[in-house]
Amino acid sequence: MNLMRFNFHILFLISILFSNYTIADHSVEHLPDSVSKILARHKLPKGSLSLYIQEYDSPVPLVALNIDTPRNPASVMKLLPTYAGLEILGPDYTWETHVHLDGKLSNGTLNGNLIIEGRGDPFLVRETFWHLLFTLRNRGIKHITGDLLIDDEYFEDEIGSPADFDNRPYRVYNTFPDAALLNFRAHQFYFIPMDNRLHIYADPPASNLQISNKVKLVTGACHGKHRQLKFNVIKQGSVTTVEFAGNYPKNCGNQELLRAVMPNGEYIFGVFKALWQDMGGTIDGTIGKTTVDADRPFYIVPSKPLTEIITYINKYSNNVMTRQLLLTIGGEYLNTTGSKPAGRKAIADWLNTIGILAPKLIIENGSGLSRSARVSAKTLALLLQHALHSPYQPEFFSSLPLVGVDGTVRKRLKGIIPPGSARIKTGIIDDVRAMAGYVKSKNNKNYIIVTLQNYKGVQNTIGTLVQDEVLKWLYQQ
Repeated sequence: MNLMRFNFHILFLISILFSNYTIADHSVEHLPDSVSKILARHKLPKGSLSLYIQEYDSPVPLVALNIDTPRNPASVMKLLPTYAGLEILGPDYTWETHVHLDGKLSNGTLNGNLIIEGRGDPFLVRETFWHLLFTLRNRGIKHITGDLLIDDEYFEDEIGSPADFDNRPYRVYNTFPDAALLNFRAHQFYFIPMDNRLHIYADPPASNLQISNKVKLVTGACHGKHRQLKFNVIKQGSVTTVEFAGNYPKNCGNQELLRAVMPNGEYIFGVFKALWQDMGGTIDGTIGKTTVDADRPFYIVPSKPLTEIITYINKYSNNVMTRQLLLTIGGEYLNTTGSKPAGRKAIADWLNTIGILAPKLIIENGSGLSRSARVSAKTLALLLQHALHSPYQPEFFSSLPLVGVDGTVRKRLKGIIPPGSARIKTGIIDDVRAMAGYVKSKNNKNYIIVTLQNYKGVQNTIGTLVQDEVLKWLYQQ
């Protein structure tokens, strides 16, 4: 791939147009009275909040408070790689997963190894993987005498542990990126009361995953669904055992629990073998790693286009998909192995190209699941302004959650502002509450809005109150 797939001529024209809509340097610090009252009531200092509001293409903002202060944006950071991805990779960009045969195929038997070469697909989910195996069976493979080998060299290995962020290594939001990532490494555990006992099973099935069910089905009220259960992961050789213990009230009914309990290679092999055997296939070997040199794969699985990928990312705030995207941007931009430094450089260079100077920007991993990530309200507002005039504006807008309708804000402000009046990406981690996007008021005025709030405990109800009050006030303008 060339250095960048976006059209430099178009970007040059856009940057000229964009120069007419820069953010005013002076501050308009007057907050809506209702917002000021919330801050005062909960003893939140005015300095903890950055707020920027501006009508589309207006020469001056409506509100501009602490807009140059770099703050942790949590998942609002996802706006940068998703919009940059549209401009750098193109909306029709797709990833590919290649399957290679390392051996001779004869009479239904592959005498050798089957190789899966991952190329960064952020959404290689169970259904796609099942179809991949189904296709291999229908292309004549039934028995594999060798191993299942994984080539994940397209991305640089992540350093550290999934426990590093919040000491919750099995939470799917902490899943590390991988060039051969399958189904986010996630298992959905189902809890179903049946015949005076609790039935537990995992989807997708995995040949190297066992469930130890020590749960007692009891009577009584359901408090917190499956929160009374004890969850433990035990690794013994090539087998992972997930142990559940404790009490489960019958009144809880059917429940689900999503967790990532296995390393990616073991996960791929376990799911592969379970599905492959279910299709009547066999494999004699185990899991391994390799590097592929072959140019002509046996089979290629294309991903969904980038436009759909960024919709999954922004509407549902998927962290690992964002991290996959950042590595892809870096790898394609520098024509090298995908890495976080390469992704950061690609986005920084692109921002410079379109006239957005962001010297205090710290992207870290791109998802916002970070203690060190920083961006100013001004940088985000400039980004949102630029998107208004991009040829990919419809694709970017469509990826944002609609307040009261879908995604992470489907329950927000229902019955208070009309559904779809605001397209907002939100972010929340400990001591951080943030949002950014677009609002259409009842008087058909269109606004850019950014709020970044960093303060101890603001991730709780207080931060949401501030955001909702800002949105309600802005809708009335």
